[in-house]
Amino acid sequence: MSDPILRESLIRFNRIYRETNEFYHTLARRFQLSDCAFWILYTMREFAAPCTQAELCTSLCLSRQTINSAIQQLRKAGYLDLLSAPDGRAGKPLVLTQVGEALAARTADRVFALEEDALGRFSPEEREQFLALNQRYLHNLRQSTDTLLEDVPL
Repeated sequence: MSDPILRESLIRFNRIYRETNEFYHTLARRFQLSDCAFWILYTMREFAAPCTQAELCTSLCLSRQTINSAIQQLRKAGYLDLLSAPDGRAGKPLVLTQVGEALAARTADRVFALEEDALGRFSPEEREQFLALNQRYLHNLRQSTDTLLEDVPL
């Protein structure tokens, strides 16, 4: 039987996590973008340089098919271009077109500013603690998953 206090903490955390996801989903919809298209624009702004589909998949923790579908929609709408692959490098880099740059400025850049404002309301110590605790929670989940999967037959 699980600890009721831990269970309540987990329920609260999961609710916050889902509300956070819903917050970003609502923003993407307001920008008239799919969630994946929004996150591609956002991540390309994070990279601040051309990136490949594989890099987007890794960064966003999404499947190649999901990313590819959103990339094709963004390319069709004129927001993304594929460059030639540099010598010896796998994958063609994606870049924002001029129209894509304007879209990213209206969407991802504004969300970055919003997030910086929200995180900026924490003290430097609180920010570090917030990040460290989230990282530690993920680490603990992964360790627990390894144990769980040992008991799951293939």
